[in-house]
Amino acid sequence: MCRAGGRKGAGGAPAAALFFGGPFVMLCLMLIGPISLIFVVLLPAAVAQETGSVEGRVASSTAHTGIGGVTVSVASQRATTDPSGTFHFTGLPPGNHTFSFEASGFFKLETKLRVDSGITAAHLDIELIPHSSISGRVLDEEGNSVAGVRVEITQAVRGTGTTWSVWGDVTDSEGRYRMDAMPTGTYLAMARPNPRILGGLAGNPPKARAVQPPKARDGEQRTWVRTYFPSVSDRSQAARLVLRGGTQLGADIRLLAVPVYAIRGMIYDDGGKPVNASVSLAAPEALEMPEAQAQAHDGAFEFPQVPSGEWRVMAEADSGGRKLRGWGPALLNRHDMENVTVRLAAPFALPAMVEPRELGESAAIELYPTDAPASLAAFSKRGADGTLQFPAIYPGRYRVNVYATIPDHYLDSVRIGEQDVLGKEVMFAEGMPAVRVVFKPNSARVRGTVENCGGASILLLPEDEGLWDFRFIRRGSCDSSGHFEFGGLRPGNYYALALDRLESTGLDDLSTLRRLASMGAQVPVDSGRSAYVELKLAHWPE
Repeated sequence: MCRAGGRKGAGGAPAAALFFGGPFVMLCLMLIGPISLIFVVLLPAAVAQETGSVEGRVASSTAHTGIGGVTVSVASQRATTDPSGTFHFTGLPPGNHTFSFEASGFFKLETKLRVDSGITAAHLDIELIPHSSISGRVLDEEGNSVAGVRVEITQAVRGTGTTWSVWGDVTDSEGRYRMDAMPTGTYLAMARPNPRILGGLAGNPPKARAVQPPKARDGEQRTWVRTYFPSVSDRSQAARLVLRGGTQLGADIRLLAVPVYAIRGMIYDDGGKPVNASVSLAAPEALEMPEAQAQAHDGAFEFPQVPSGEWRVMAEADSGGRKLRGWGPALLNRHDMENVTVRLAAPFALPAMVEPRELGESAAIELYPTDAPASLAAFSKRGADGTLQFPAIYPGRYRVNVYATIPDHYLDSVRIGEQDVLGKEVMFAEGMPAVRVVFKPNSARVRGTVENCGGASILLLPEDEGLWDFRFIRRGSCDSSGHFEFGGLRPGNYYALALDRLESTGLDDLSTLRRLASMGAQVPVDSGRSAYVELKLAHWPE
């Protein structure tokens, strides 16, 4: 090594030539100079080898043509696609990266891609789904436009869960409504000519107002009823609106006016005595709020103007500091209905437990009513000692929903006594055994490949229809090489599918799920084992 030492000259620079002599200094410079040059030249090349690049194209999922002006983001970099939809990134560190794609009129998309160092660029082709819309007019029975009517677009689902997407608008002076930026899916359009007392699923906007009552016909008083597209009052008979991306659908709704009748009855407390109570009337559909309210005096109540159909009468009263509640069905069939009886009950507490206890600290349990309003759902509470219980449950039929993610474990069963009630309806009453949620280790896995994946959606569907809900239906996507993997699975039999698109609304529609099951490849998975399946791309069922 060449080392300069001795006295320092002006400015603090080593005066090597004064100490060692000129020739020796020149020799050091000759040795150091080439080495320094080589280092400077090699450094950029080394950095280039430690980073990767990605190129790709963004197209429309409907026209399959390139989209210009799409903002593409990854890490701290951002790019914009050219008119043909192509983009390019360089200098990306090796590893998994999340790419984000945003463009006006399209839904935002994020996807993951592994980037490796080297000269060859990774390729990423993406298709964005364009927004869809549903619009139309609300008309009366004579074809005149009706202003101020609330229109709701809802998913065409069974409504067995606790969430439900709703798009809402109020008709303008020409009876028109419009919902934009809607995702692909299957929907129902419904007009509410009379705002509900409790405000509806998404509340009643200030513009919504009650429609002038229809004229009597054949001596019968009539009322407007909530009307599904095109002109039916029964949700099961409503026409479905299918949006595939970029769809602009028109859906005019002609309001129905029907005769009205009376529902009368009695409310009794938990001791069998008539009681003053608040009474409400609601349709039995999931998440529907009351359509009318009344007060029971000495137990007697009346709803004087009710259309024919299936209804639920609900009542509550205060008694000695307790909130008594009860409900019962009322099937109205073109005549007044007398002697409807509702018996109230006090709530009761029910213990719950998660096994193994040390792994269930974050677990939450919900009892979701199947014969009562969703507002009567019961939620587990954790006490100071760490134990779980339901502090207030009203007698009735419920499904048990469990919310928990425990690494390397799966939900094995939900037990009441010796009975496994996972995925089943259960009658809850005071004095019943505790709810016991059991998790087990050694969860299963499913992995596989998709031929010509191209961003396909992967769906894993349990064979047991009782498990067809958001906790057990798994969805994902394949990577750039066509591989996919699901972990943390409950052992059992599954159907596996690779689909060109996936409509979230269809995953809670029983007929659609059955069609998907018939299309899937059967995959049995055992505890602690990994199953492998090869799939081919299929089309989402219309």
